[in-house]
Amino acid sequence: MRFTYPQKLISLLLFSMILLNYLDRVILSLLSPVIRAEFHLTPMDYAMAVNAFLLAYGIMYLGSGLVLDRTGSRRGLTLFVGLWSAACVLHAAITGFASLVAYRFLLGAFEPGGWTGAVKTVSERFHPAQRGLAAGIFTSGAGIGSVIAPPLVVWLSLHYGWRSAFLLSGLAGFLWLPVWWMATRGHQAAPRTATNFHDLRKPRALAYVATRFFGDTTGYFFLFWLPEYLITSKGFTLAQVGALAWIPFLWNDLGALAGGALSGHLIERQRQPLEARKMAMSLAALIVLIGAAFQNASGTAGVLLSVSICTFGVGVWAANMHAVPADGFAAGEVATVHGLAGSAGAIGGILFNTLVGHFSASGNYFVVFLVLVLLQPLGVAALWLWLPDKRVE
Repeated sequence: MRFTYPQKLISLLLFSMILLNYLDRVILSLLSPVIRAEFHLTPMDYAMAVNAFLLAYGIMYLGSGLVLDRTGSRRGLTLFVGLWSAACVLHAAITGFASLVAYRFLLGAFEPGGWTGAVKTVSERFHPAQRGLAAGIFTSGAGIGSVIAPPLVVWLSLHYGWRSAFLLSGLAGFLWLPVWWMATRGHQAAPRTATNFHDLRKPRALAYVATRFFGDTTGYFFLFWLPEYLITSKGFTLAQVGALAWIPFLWNDLGALAGGALSGHLIERQRQPLEARKMAMSLAALIVLIGAAFQNASGTAGVLLSVSICTFGVGVWAANMHAVPADGFAAGEVATVHGLAGSAGAIGGILFNTLVGHFSASGNYFVVFLVLVLLQPLGVAALWLWLPDKRVE
């Protein structure tokens, strides 16, 4: 089913918004070796900074959903994009461990609104057969942000200092705001009735919460730890990371678009929307397993191939995972359910991130990948068991 012109414009804006969302958060992972060296920080110090982001992210994922279900996507996204862009600019003023943790916490508090707002927008403006591809498009913004980030951030760091990367990325978010506000003028959906919190304790909502708790950890690993993994475990230099680390994230984008198109095709072939999402996510978990099986590959090409297979699977997963709330829940609770589950995903990310920080200190990534490949199957199993294909209005 083709998009109308307004839908194409909205898709482009959501794509660019998520691109900036990921660019803002991935800068630290790319510059962590430089920043850690300058301020004499350990890998566990870095893990604590990441956990500060994830703690705030987990708390405000639900908070952003509540705000968006009450204000609608137009006002809600304007608010959250403005606030997280300001938090990103503050990173240019880092002076040590305390300020790093504080600014990461602020960034984590406001960034969930981007994802929840994108899901809310898709639920308001797209047909079920279009939602997988629409979610794939905005999800691919994360991958493109990560593709752009390594060469851009490393180049800025080498020529203008690492602080310039945070400053310019944050300012770009402020440029997005007036475009969004003008493009969505006159198209604001009316705010829905407040969510009944009793409904959030029902099995179908808890199924999606479990999916995010287990499944989000895979994406968080590649987002926050890929440069560290390539440098400390595989012997890459910072220059190599800048030149090559975009490749796995490009495959993440391709996976998101392919995963969205796959579930959309299944729906057009008379599969129920939720059934199509679950089938695609099951395939995604298998793809990640295949990529992780080659984790011990040696040589630049082998390492990048292994990681790229994993990130392709993460993309397939994410496109469909973000479409589930619009397919499975009433319109007035889409953002809240997505936010609650996102909070659970952040909690899972904190636990897994702590494990990664522990094992990465000794270079033991085998255990990390072993745990990683077990989590997505658990997440999609919750959907198959407790989230029926019929949407509840």
